[in-house]
Amino acid sequence: MRVLPMRFAGTTIAALSAVLALGACATNSQSSGGKASPVAEYSPVSDVPIPSGTKINTEKSLILGMPANWVGKIVLDVDRPTTQAVTYYQQQMPTFGWEQVTEVQGKISVITYIHGDRAATVTIAPGLTTGSDVTVTVSPRSMAATAVSPVASKALR
Repeated sequence: MRVLPMRFAGTTIAALSAVLALGACATNSQSSGGKASPVAEYSPVSDVPIPSGTKINTEKSLILGMPANWVGKIVLDVDRPTTQAVTYYQQQMPTFGWEQVTEVQGKISVITYIHGDRAATVTIAPGLTTGSDVTVTVSPRSMAATAVSPVASKALR
C-alpha cells in the first residue's frame, strides 16, 4: 500500500469537501420534472420583483445581460392565484422603477411597463393545477415610439 504525502492528502480532502458543498447547493432539474428550479434567496435578475416561493422555469426562460440591465424573458411558477399575482406586480414593479403603461385584465392578464430605455410585459395566467404562470419579457424600447414625424423631418432638411 502506498502512503500519500500529508500535503497531497490534505489538498485532496479540501477539494472533495468543496465539490460536495457545491453539489449540495445545486438543484437537479430532473427532481422537479425538468421544468422549474426552486428559488431560495437567489434571483437571476435584480430589477424585476419575484415573489417568495416562486420557481423559475429554466427551460422556458432566457436571460441575456447583467441582473440589473437584462433583456429576454423569465418564466415563473408563482405560488398564488392570478388575482393576487396581478396585484403583486401592480404594487411591486413601480418600487423597482417601472412605470405602468397599459393593463388588460382577464383570464390572462397583461401589464406593460417602461423603465429608461427598456419595456417590460408581465403576462399572468392560471397555472395548470394551482397558482399562476407569470412571464416577464424585457426588451429595448421601440425606436418607432420616439421617431421624428415626417413633417418634422422635412423641417430638419
